[in-house]
Amino acid sequence: MRIAERWAGVIDATPDGVSVPVISDVRTLPGFYIASDFSGHGFGIGQGAGYLMADLVTGKTPFIHPTPYRYGRFPRGI
Repeated sequence: MRIAERWAGVIDATPDGVSVPVISDVRTLPGFYIASDFSGHGFGIGQGAGYLMADLVTGKTPFIHPTPYRYGRFPRGI
């Protein structure tokens, strides 16, 4: 068998390893929001993540509960 192609790179993942992105405010930095760590799923969940982020930034009631995505779920996240 011949090697037809190779790939190497970094795939982002959250420290808790649950493959759930961070879509949240950062309480220690008022006005700062983060949407990160999609672990390659960004194309599939990007639209929903965008809607959730828009709701969080504008202060609207989120269309889904944002708790699983909060930055504060990490020991150092606040």
